[in-house]
Amino acid sequence: MQSEIKDIPTVLIAGGSGLIGTALFQHLSHQGYRVIMLTRNPKKSTDVFWNPTAATMSLDQLDQVDILINLVGENIGAGRWTKKRKAQIIASRVQSTKFLAAMLPKMSRLKYYIGASGINCYGQLDDKVFSESQAYGSDFLSSVVQQWEEAHQDILKQVKGCVFRVSMVLTPHGGTLHYIKKPINLGFGAILGSGHQNSPWIHIDDLCRMMHFAIDKNLTGTYNTFANYNTNKEMTILLAKWLRRPLFLPRVPGFLLKLLLGERAVLILADLKASNQKIKDAGFSFNFSSLDEVFQSFFSKL
Repeated sequence: MQSEIKDIPTVLIAGGSGLIGTALFQHLSHQGYRVIMLTRNPKKSTDVFWNPTAATMSLDQLDQVDILINLVGENIGAGRWTKKRKAQIIASRVQSTKFLAAMLPKMSRLKYYIGASGINCYGQLDDKVFSESQAYGSDFLSSVVQQWEEAHQDILKQVKGCVFRVSMVLTPHGGTLHYIKKPINLGFGAILGSGHQNSPWIHIDDLCRMMHFAIDKNLTGTYNTFANYNTNKEMTILLAKWLRRPLFLPRVPGFLLKLLLGERAVLILADLKASNQKIKDAGFSFNFSSLDEVFQSFFSKL
């Protein structure tokens, strides 16, 4: 029995309490992996204490880790982007990842690594479809991703792995869709900005499947992680249809969003088209490649 337990691959997730981490924990557990999670407040046997700010971590289970998945990072959409908040957003990603890199010698069984970053790293160029080989942009989000991915390289110099540039993750509970859905449910839904700005997205199930696929195939390199992209207008109208709610308010102009949200409005107003051909060429296929399929999986029982 003890031998069988040792043969089960152990996955350690940093940032496992968030939207993606919670779903990934369940997905990989159902796939037969032993999954443990780094947390500041350990409560379960699957929790491993760490405090990346103080550079401390429990060593008890590190020598059992075969796969490390790093999803750490403060919610980029929470709070106005003051100078202090920007520093927190960067530090939560870069310092935590560098600390993980320093702890790798304690993970004697480690064979594979997945690091998350963001797809909003290419800047703003009208009608440009960005592939992974394109240069970083010069705005704040691009800078965050660039520094984050440089920190991932500190780990990838030591162990095989890949980096996923994660797009908007669609899930029935929480995340970006919750904030879009709430005003529509209340009867105050509206198209934001011009409505023509494109946003790449991925179903939470496909993202979990993709990470499992990466582990199974030992993927290397950097990948745009999304199934498709749609305009704000398309997403808002289709979501209202599935929720059976009217849309009668005029669109919210971009200048008002900038006034309300400050620089953070770029999360809503940025127009981004990208290519996911690289991950498809690696052999991955999406179960949800249209918004209609996504919303049907979420709302068909309503």
